[in-house]
Amino acid sequence: MRLLLSDDYASDDYAMLEFFGCAGALFFCVERRWMTVRAAQVAQALEQALGAEKVISDPAVLAAYRGIAWGEPYAKMPLALPPAPAMVAVRPSTTEDVVRVIRVARELSAPIVPHGAGTGVHAGAAPIEGAILLDIGAMQRILNISRADRMATVQPGVVLGALDAAAEPHHLFCGHDPWSKSIASVGGATSTNGVGYLAGTYGSMGDQVLGLEVVLGTGQVVRTRAVPKSSTGPQLRHLFIGAEGVLGVITEVSLRLFPIPERRELLGYLFTPFERGLDAVLEMFDIGLRPTMIDYEESADQSMALIPGQLVPQPSEMYLAFEGFREQVEAQARRAQLICDEHGGVEMHDGGAQRFWDTRHDSAFRWARQREEDPESLRYRNARRTTTTYINVTLAPSMIQPYRLRAAQELAPLGLALTSSGIWGIPELFSVKFQHVHPQDPLAPDQVEEGMDLGLQIAHELGGSMEYCHGVGLRLAHMMGSELGEGLEVLRSLKRALDPDGLLNPGKLAL
Repeated sequence: MRLLLSDDYASDDYAMLEFFGCAGALFFCVERRWMTVRAAQVAQALEQALGAEKVISDPAVLAAYRGIAWGEPYAKMPLALPPAPAMVAVRPSTTEDVVRVIRVARELSAPIVPHGAGTGVHAGAAPIEGAILLDIGAMQRILNISRADRMATVQPGVVLGALDAAAEPHHLFCGHDPWSKSIASVGGATSTNGVGYLAGTYGSMGDQVLGLEVVLGTGQVVRTRAVPKSSTGPQLRHLFIGAEGVLGVITEVSLRLFPIPERRELLGYLFTPFERGLDAVLEMFDIGLRPTMIDYEESADQSMALIPGQLVPQPSEMYLAFEGFREQVEAQARRAQLICDEHGGVEMHDGGAQRFWDTRHDSAFRWARQREEDPESLRYRNARRTTTTYINVTLAPSMIQPYRLRAAQELAPLGLALTSSGIWGIPELFSVKFQHVHPQDPLAPDQVEEGMDLGLQIAHELGGSMEYCHGVGLRLAHMMGSELGEGLEVLRSLKRALDPDGLLNPGKLAL
């Protein structure tokens, strides 16, 4: 049997013979050989279309395209094509390059996975078996910055921090400010409709996008007008914002920039319990006071006893930022202080708010350093077999406390305790952490997975949405039916119309 196999595979295939038996190993070897021939065929066609310098076939390089910041990509629903290293990658530099890739993919029936900076959380850019990985991160040109129009037009691979640096000489900045600003791309943030620290004033990434250029699964290029308002039917750009590349490949983004603020004021408060700080935030919004940044979260004490079924009062830290013209900022900060004082908040006078502001992006720098020094370790950080989970849901403010109480009670039979609640940007954006009380229990990881789904389902039953920040990807795709109801079939109909061959990022968003 071994004599039928090439020398390149001999040692590995011999091990497979011993493990699977002759018939199984033969099937494995034939399938792998077919995949190798297939990859060579696709790579050759792409080289002819784009040039060899834009095509990557090196297995080691392909393995580095993971499409997820940490852990391993996985799905809880059946997938026609499971997560796996792509068979080939391409690094387009122009929209026409992307069109050529899609033409090759259609001719050879090869799926395409758009990949930006690879900092996503839910594996929206994870490569799949037999795919062409489209490295949009190679498209990094800043095409135009207009001070008069307060707008930039960029290719999707431009990193948010790089856009900020380019805008600064024009006295402008990018309002999307996530933890990953120094490493995340404009295209990725648009494709997940991400939220950053400054969402209270500037909104989500999608709120800042004015126009898009998108290549459909047919190879057709669609350009939307970069205007803030139009009454000419549904705005097509909203089809692609948050669509994770399943309806089209974003090749150009026109987005709002904002004047660098004249003044910024930072405040820090401690509240006990969580509800007091929440009431303070709700009062601010009741009078139209919208801080640029709200980061409010319970400070989970590691020594605190975990009590399933109960909410344990603990200190909560609130960091607020106000920015704009001087008189506005001063008035906002004074009123916020009065409201926080009235609700029992204790102001921080130790520089805590400034430290929080100065270090809010540090985790991105650590991640980038870890990727450079020990990329394999990212596979094992926060992997699937964990005993904690953190979910982000959108809820009506009146439903936040009912959610906390109900989640604490309903997750208790799974051995999970609610250890930290928080809101980010606006009161509706609520996050919660669940932790298993017996982390050494071999059933704990499975119960955490079950608890995560139950926590998301409770949000649905209370009229909310299961995710406000990181998109759906593969990790939450199994919940899309609960999220959209009959709307999921509408979305699938759109997918069939815009990508008739079903080649664009299959499996993501349950499409």
